[in-house]
Amino acid sequence: MRVAPGVRLPRAVHECVDSDGWTLARVPIESLGHAQGEFLRLGADIEVLEPAELRARMARTISELAERYGNSASPCGD
Repeated sequence: MRVAPGVRLPRAVHECVDSDGWTLARVPIESLGHAQGEFLRLGADIEVLEPAELRARMARTISELAERYGNSASPCGD
C-alpha cells in the first residue's frame, strides 16, 4: 500500500518512500472485509496496491460512494 505523507498506521512495516513522498508499506490484515473498513476511513490518504481482491473491493466501494454523493437529487424529489 501507499500511505500519504504524515499518515501513520499501527503495525505497518515501512518499506521505502517513493518520489511523491508517499510511504510504501505492508500491513498485516485480519480479513479483507476488516481491512477494507479500516482503510476506507483513511480516505484519499491511502492507496491499496495489493492484494488485488482488496484493491478491487476498495475501488468498487469508492465508485459506489462517488455515484451516491455525485447525485445532487433529493430522494424525495425536492
